[in-house]
Amino acid sequence: MWIVMLLINRDYRFKLLTVCSCLLFYACAPGPADSTISTQTAAVKTYVYLCEGEDKSIVVTLNGDRGHLFSYQLSQALVRAPEKNAYSGSEVYYRPDNLPDLAPGQSAEITIRGVRYQNCNNNPRAAVWEAAKLRGVDYRALGQEPPWQLEISTGKGFLLVTEYGANRVEFPYAEPEINQAQRTTRYTSRLHGKRIDITIKGEKCNDSMSGETFSSRVELGWQGKTLLGCGRALH
Repeated sequence: MWIVMLLINRDYRFKLLTVCSCLLFYACAPGPADSTISTQTAAVKTYVYLCEGEDKSIVVTLNGDRGHLFSYQLSQALVRAPEKNAYSGSEVYYRPDNLPDLAPGQSAEITIRGVRYQNCNNNPRAAVWEAAKLRGVDYRALGQEPPWQLEISTGKGFLLVTEYGANRVEFPYAEPEINQAQRTTRYTSRLHGKRIDITIKGEKCNDSMSGETFSSRVELGWQGKTLLGCGRALH
């Protein structure tokens, strides 16, 4: 991927070995992002848990009575137990505190291969990024004031979401122009008289709202304005 050539750090918490099979469960339409916009769909919910004493997250996706659990140890399908708010696989057990929606900070009971993990708390901000990764998005960026999000799916297209999720515009994919000396990647795409210009710079960037550090800086040319933000490769 061209974007990866420009990034110094890629944050792999674990390998998602069976993503392709799991995508059969997932709707593909993203929605509003991060603290103001969420990419959860009506059917699929994605949760990211960090448990006490662990430095690697556990990701759970749910779609009705079925789901999937991803950890650095294993990746396994989940099935909901009849009349219970619990899901299980051959080597995993998962019971969230509240279904179907979890508020920030809520926890879940998680057991993997007979080991019960303690104080597993949901991180909604991280879940937005994991949900995009599972949908096959290759690069994701966001900005504030005004809030916006951008998703790049190599070979497929660009999705720009603004106005707290009210405005969603999809553009066809266009091959980037790469300047390795300046460590920049530039895309330009047009659709029905609209144009978007995307510049990704391979330098560290801090989100102005959360303070989170990202591996690249992003500038969007959109409707005569320049939108600034940060982003990272997801694969």
